[in-house]
Amino acid sequence: MMRRVALDLLLCLLCVQPMHGQSEERVSWSAQVADAPATPLHQFVGASEPSDTARALGAWVGWDDAEPLLCSSTSPSIRATAMRNGRTWMIALWNDSEAKTKVTLEGELPSGIYTVERLLLTESAGISTAERRNGLVQRTNGRVQRTEWLEAHTGMLLRFSETTQTVDETRGALRRSIWQSRTSPGVLSRLAALTREMDSHWYQVRASIRRNDVQMAARGVHRMLFLVSGIRAVSSTYGGLADVSRYAERLIDVLSDMSSALLNVAVMVRRTEQGLDVRVVNAGTQTWKALRLVPDMVKDEEAVVLANVKPMERTEVVFRLAENEPAPAVVVSLLLNGGYARVKVPVEPAEEKEE
Repeated sequence: MMRRVALDLLLCLLCVQPMHGQSEERVSWSAQVADAPATPLHQFVGASEPSDTARALGAWVGWDDAEPLLCSSTSPSIRATAMRNGRTWMIALWNDSEAKTKVTLEGELPSGIYTVERLLLTESAGISTAERRNGLVQRTNGRVQRTEWLEAHTGMLLRFSETTQTVDETRGALRRSIWQSRTSPGVLSRLAALTREMDSHWYQVRASIRRNDVQMAARGVHRMLFLVSGIRAVSSTYGGLADVSRYAERLIDVLSDMSSALLNVAVMVRRTEQGLDVRVVNAGTQTWKALRLVPDMVKDEEAVVLANVKPMERTEVVFRLAENEPAPAVVVSLLLNGGYARVKVPVEPAEEKEE
């Protein structure tokens, strides 16, 4: 009997020992604005001077224009800062320790549909991996919690970008461009009819989200994508509608972002010695009838096309790049019952283009 008790105690100790050796920390943020300004990006990643890479990354993610929020960490070895830039929330982490660390993040986000991006950072403020994570649907204002792992002496930037307000703003700009355009009454009437139907589906999408019916919301977004594509086709056919075409293209991009969030399209892009390592996971519940992967500005014949990607299936492709060739963004297009979606994941800061 005593031998059995001793054996049980030994097994318990063996099970508990790895738990004490595992490093786990917590980081929390709130909606309250911090009194102190945010740490410059180059200092946050441990650099003494701002490099061109740090400046480009800071401009790309909107670091200098963001509003700092209250943020705290349970460990001095895990540096953390939280910021808000419009309807985008950013949480930046840096691991000063010598060990890989598990970090539990908890904070406040208002209601909405969010795309979630994760950038893994190096000490030189470079990006080792860019990821589009599973989408986040917040029915009400509340707290969110995530668990992340940080390698030693590396950083991470999480961005939560709310899409519903961006859709509203872009819809308004598209509607104004239509009514301010100089075109024939027949073309204007056709564009107005497409716009009214698009608005009707948008109200249904908002109602579906309030009912927590994500599948119906995704169908509504896909119907809107079809209608906006029709607006873009009409505007490209007739003269004097350049603004309509531009805002229609912008709305297609925003709706595609929302669709990818609702469908839980997960994309990882990493620069390696071989080229671009791209991994796509169907983390949703619908089968993708077709999946198309291609780096931006690459010939269409180099695209990879797959059929019938089922939920939880993973696809990994390597695109060859020259040694000094800049890493292009990767465009992931999906076709499914009732619509399509398009996700664009850049792995390096892109130059801003003036309109």
